Amino acid sequence: MKPLNGTRFLHWTLIYLVLIPGALVALEAQSLTIATTDYPTLGNPTSAVATADGRYVFVSVTNVGSPDFKGSDQAAGARKDVVSGIQIFRRASPSDASGGKLKPGGFIPIGSTGANGLVLLKGDQTLVAGAGDAGVAFLNVQDIVHGKAKPYLAAQGDGAGTFDVVASPDGSFVFSANEYGIVQRQRGSVGIIAVGADAAGRVTHPKPIGQIPAGDVVPSLALSPDGLRLYVATELVPANEPPPIAGAGNPTLAKNDCVQKKGTPPQSNGFITVIDTQRAIESTGNAILSRVAAGCSPVRLVETADSSVLFVSARGDDKILAFTPRLLESDPDHALLRAIPSGGAAPVGMRLFGQDRMLAVANSNRFADSNGSVAVLDVSDVSSSSGRALLKRWPAGGFPRNIGISHDGNTLYLTNYASRSLQVIQISIR
Repeated sequence: MKPLNGTRFLHWTLIYLVLIPGALVALEAQSLTIATTDYPTLGNPTSAVATADGRYVFVSVTNVGSPDFKGSDQAAGARKDVVSGIQIFRRASPSDASGGKLKPGGFIPIGSTGANGLVLLKGDQTLVAGAGDAGVAFLNVQDIVHGKAKPYLAAQGDGAGTFDVVASPDGSFVFSANEYGIVQRQRGSVGIIAVGADAAGRVTHPKPIGQIPAGDVVPSLALSPDGLRLYVATELVPANEPPPIAGAGNPTLAKNDCVQKKGTPPQSNGFITVIDTQRAIESTGNAILSRVAAGCSPVRLVETADSSVLFVSARGDDKILAFTPRLLESDPDHALLRAIPSGGAAPVGMRLFGQDRMLAVANSNRFADSNGSVAVLDVSDVSSSSGRALLKRWPAGGFPRNIGISHDGNTLYLTNYASRSLQVIQISIR
């Protein structure tokens, strides 16, 4: 399998500025070079994750050997005749003719109609996948690379549509975003799973230990670097018995005119939920610490390594929302720092890089008949409303969905869902 379009190089210089009395001084100039290479995938790719040593990249793919499904996401998850699973790419040696590019390395079906979010547990022994209505799948990494992996499933309920997954820092617990899971009459939930690895590090009996209702359509979640807080994205406020949600007085966050696809009726804003992970694991009291309005269809979240900023992609607003995490709990009505134009249409996946000074955004253009784009935003000072956040953008494929990153932070992995390709983005910052 050869790259689709070869390798493309883009180069530009970034200059960070600081204002001092009487002068605008260049604080730091950095040269950013990006090389992109596209690889075809066996089906529609959703997520990509690389092992810490960079030898393998695992990609979740659906509709393998079948055409794209034109119905809703919920209807897609109910199909019984679709092959989905994990496609394996191997990193070739830099000394061979490919120059260290990826090579196809096989495919592992996971026994469900969905293959969505991915996370590697600590030590890279186990790959965890959101597996649609089948729940959460656990696969041994060594078995995957040898082509014989058996998925072990942790069910999340009928029609759960499990999409995203994250793991606690020690790898003992996994949290899942169950997009359509019904809990306490809300259509969307967060699942908590005890991993239960054996003495050899294998996971064969993952145990669901609880679920938390999280509103209407729950596509994604993120864990704080210390593992103490879970941030959950919910696309819509529940129509029946809506919970208290902060930010109602901010027109950037609270709306009733969210329309993403022409011809569909307007809907409410979505919101983010902050969860105390220890309470969730131990089922001690109410684990939900706050809920905050987050514009039209918040769908992805990412937090800086120092926990100073939480970024949320508001797909229906073409914006990236920047929140102060500590204020989400202590003063949620005033937690919003800034709404940043995403540099394209319908932003979904995001990834911080360059010491958290830059944010790569997959502008999916999901509800149009044209390809999306990738934008790089300068997020070195989101507290300032002035300045130009967009640094650069370049074309992506159809429906660019999620962005993974290598352990060393030098490579991004973009999944182009509709055009069935993996775009590998090499980053050089000097």
